[in-house]
Amino acid sequence: KYIEPLVKPSELTDKFLVFGDNETESLLNKIQAKQNFALDARKEVAQGIVAPQDFLNGAGEKELNFTIPKGTGIFVVTEKERKEIKATKNENQLFKPYYTTEQLSKFYGNNENSSWVIYTTSDFKNPSRIADYPNIKKHLDQFTDIITSDNKPYGLHRSRDEKFFVGEKIISLRKCAEPTFTFTDFDCYVSQTFFVIKTERINQKYLTAFLNSKLVAFWLKHKGKMQGNLYQVDKEPILGIPIFDTTKKEPIIKLVDQFLTLNKELQTITLADKKEQLQNRISFTEDKINQIIYDLYDLTTEERKMIEGK
Repeated sequence: KYIEPLVKPSELTDKFLVFGDNETESLLNKIQAKQNFALDARKEVAQGIVAPQDFLNGAGEKELNFTIPKGTGIFVVTEKERKEIKATKNENQLFKPYYTTEQLSKFYGNNENSSWVIYTTSDFKNPSRIADYPNIKKHLDQFTDIITSDNKPYGLHRSRDEKFFVGEKIISLRKCAEPTFTFTDFDCYVSQTFFVIKTERINQKYLTAFLNSKLVAFWLKHKGKMQGNLYQVDKEPILGIPIFDTTKKEPIIKLVDQFLTLNKELQTITLADKKEQLQNRISFTEDKINQIIYDLYDLTTEERKMIEGK
């Protein structure tokens, strides 16, 4: 297939140069043309926490002469390790609920965390700041020789603005087989494995549905960043998604509520046939969301088939 290129350098500054066929480019341009909302790069999108080390790795174990076993929590600890620290009431305020892909999936997040992050900001670079937290200090002092944070010995490498981890927000997984955006309305602290989207300018349940749609997956596959068959949903691809904000959000928001309820119920089901019924209802709900998103973008039957690989 021979492609006639039309390259406009002014439109490609700080963007990817993508090679695609005319039909695909035509559909991408149609999607782009519907955009009427953009996320603010500074105020509404942030990467998760960067710890100097969350758990002790093999190199660290060797550096410490094997006195502490590999896998021991440093800035991220299990509930058992948290109890062993014997934190005071004051110290417990530094422990924040920490979540991973075990709890965060497409649309739904389980609020039952199994780990905690010791959330110390850059001001803990001053050693005197830890004085009010003697048990946490004792814990972190075990790892002084291997903590390489800019804010060592007691501060996280990058703690981020705490507003991104509380209240309603969307957690976006960076590397995934399919775009995975999780709506959460509970305190949820995450690592740099994720990005966090938090905005008051658009309904976040609607935005979660939109970002999880097949239309956005198609967009990110062609206009985002891929590593083989994996999506790499970094900040730039998130900001580049052409979001369409509609006044007709309510049907989608109701479907998202239904999706979240079904997924919560799924966590408690053990019977295989009942679980299969719920999963079918979840798939049906997700398909309805996709169809509404297609309608918002005025896609033809053929364009919908292109997006779905049919």
